[in-house]
Amino acid sequence: MTLADHAPTYNLCRFCLMCRHVCPVGRITKREANTPHGWALLIASVDRGQMQWDADSVATLYECADCGLCHANCVTGQPLPLAIAAARAHVASLGLAPQSVSELDANLRRWGNPYGEVKASKNGKAGAALFVGAAAYHLRPQTLEAARKLLDGLGIAHTLVGVGRSSAYLPYTLGLRETARALSQTTLDEISASECKQIITLTAEDAHTFRNVHPDLDLKLPGAVEVVELVSLLAENVDHLDLQSTDLTLTYHDPAHTPRLPERTKSARQLLKRLSRQPLRELFWREGRADPAGAVGGLEFTNPALAGRMTQARLAEAASTGAEVLVSEDAAALAHFISHLDGAPIKVEGLYELLVKQMS
Repeated sequence: MTLADHAPTYNLCRFCLMCRHVCPVGRITKREANTPHGWALLIASVDRGQMQWDADSVATLYECADCGLCHANCVTGQPLPLAIAAARAHVASLGLAPQSVSELDANLRRWGNPYGEVKASKNGKAGAALFVGAAAYHLRPQTLEAARKLLDGLGIAHTLVGVGRSSAYLPYTLGLRETARALSQTTLDEISASECKQIITLTAEDAHTFRNVHPDLDLKLPGAVEVVELVSLLAENVDHLDLQSTDLTLTYHDPAHTPRLPERTKSARQLLKRLSRQPLRELFWREGRADPAGAVGGLEFTNPALAGRMTQARLAEAASTGAEVLVSEDAAALAHFISHLDGAPIKVEGLYELLVKQMS
């Protein structure tokens, strides 16, 4: 779809303020331009010739976190995030994307991720394939290690795909559609070669990519391959993990894109209930209105100051619950939380790592 195909959405959203309260960026910056209404009005104004794509308007366009909260909380179901992604693709096609996006594109084309080289690995064949991605490989290898131990504990034979490689989500959300297609096609070829029937994802972002981003890029999984989140798989088989509970007080960060995958929220809480005898201390912005940490929508690369403010706000909200530990399974969010703790009165733990610790 071209940007023009999304005109009905952004022309409707420019009049509406009903979802602005759930926008995490707008609540942080206190700028009307940084709300769903503001981004829709920006795109519509350029479309009508009332504005143009210049450094300021492009910078504002790229301040959206693409968290999906506006769509998930829209009473008429307007897919504004798709329109914003299309606007970014249009801007990128004109050569007007921010320099940070161009630099990121170069790294994605060079390494397949934003971080650096990936050691060559040999993938096997199995009924299940675990999609590793970039963040777990480069930022939180302990998350990947724990996830594999949990799968082994459940007796699920698996191979790895996408080792160290970004999914389509990051380039897609930044308007780099050809790069997104190229990365995903490499992963899809690996999936086909693995002969798996099930793709297991570590994060909500990866599940969102396979289920929602790939169709917008005209990409399909081979055959009848099923996409399953590891959190849901563990919750379904929690009785086989033989977990020992503790008295730690926990709060849970629903990772980015949870509002796009509402079925996952019960699974994570089912696991947390087995980990602690204490009641879960819930954040206000959770489940269908869950705030992302700053590592979302590429903000940690394109606007690190804004990403840092979002992460610090999330940590402050978690600390206000009085919980001892903030738990999440998202490797990028965990890395961002830890890098921004700065004396915050709360610890940060990975859900998969915590589960492995408590397995007898």
